[in-house]
Amino acid sequence: MSCAAAVQNDTIWLESKNYDIVPLNSRVASHVSELTSALRQGVPAYPDNAREGFYDIELESGWSYIHVHENAQTVYLIAHSGN
Repeated sequence: MSCAAAVQNDTIWLESKNYDIVPLNSRVASHVSELTSALRQGVPAYPDNAREGFYDIELESGWSYIHVHENAQTVYLIAHSGN
């Protein structure tokens, strides 16, 4: 995962080529492909100020809440809300 400089005050750039994307439950599993694609291209992400490594990401289908686990090279898809 590489995080570049802030795009806006509270926005960072997330990009991942090699991380596994894991849904935490079956309700969000259908969004793994879209999230994987977005992270491979790079996407603006909004950090959760209360939790380190947690981000909101806007995808075409809606907002995803993720956790980036650097040591495990895994991104956990926690929740998704449609547009």
